[in-house]
Amino acid sequence: MYTKITNPSIVIFDGKTGELIGTATFKLTDESEKKLLNLLNYNIQPPSLTLLDVDLYKPSPNYTPPIPYSPYARNGTIYALFTDEYTGNPVPVEIQLNYNARARGNTTGNLFHFESVEFGDIDIQSVKIIY
Repeated sequence: MYTKITNPSIVIFDGKTGELIGTATFKLTDESEKKLLNLLNYNIQPPSLTLLDVDLYKPSPNYTPPIPYSPYARNGTIYALFTDEYTGNPVPVEIQLNYNARARGNTTGNLFHFESVEFGDIDIQSVKIIY
């Protein structure tokens, strides 16, 4: 069983062209963390996730900022450390998924930062523990 998620990041690709968009760090809401823990612990696929403080730190040279509230088809790989309940050790996990992304907030005007991004219509492709 896994009880906590730390250090999440995601590599993002355009869902239609397959072109790399970039790599971002983020925080999970408590609800989204619970959904990803349920994915690993019980194989329950989340219908949606909310990411907070999304910082695109390795944008593709062709990066175009999304229009807030517009849906974009995306493919991505989430990397995170999941804490093992029994040992307390962090376990690196890779989650590949297809989803629609909607940027919900960008009050700073920074084209590489969004206060909130919602993932919907999630289709989990694979979940792997990385050794």
